Amino acid sequence: MPSEQVRPGMRVRVIKHHMVHERRDLLVGTVVARYGAEDYMAVDVCLDSGQHRLYWPSDLEAISSSPKAWWRLLLGWGSAG
Repeated sequence: MPSEQVRPGMRVRVIKHHMVHERRDLLVGTVVARYGAEDYMAVDVCLDSGQHRLYWPSDLEAISSSPKAWWRLLLGWGSAG
């Protein structure tokens, strides 16, 4: 993810190709803060487990914070949530 797109409050996931196997794909959290300049930035992420970890923006991908329920789409309520 480009550093200029990282914003506090956004939901993110650690990318599948992260060099540390335990940090791949299963870690999801919320961006708490950004440190540094856009060309050299670290991102503080509060993981769903309650831990805080620092990541490079390139180690993260944005995810939807409120996925739509599939049944709402079937009922034609696609804009409700």
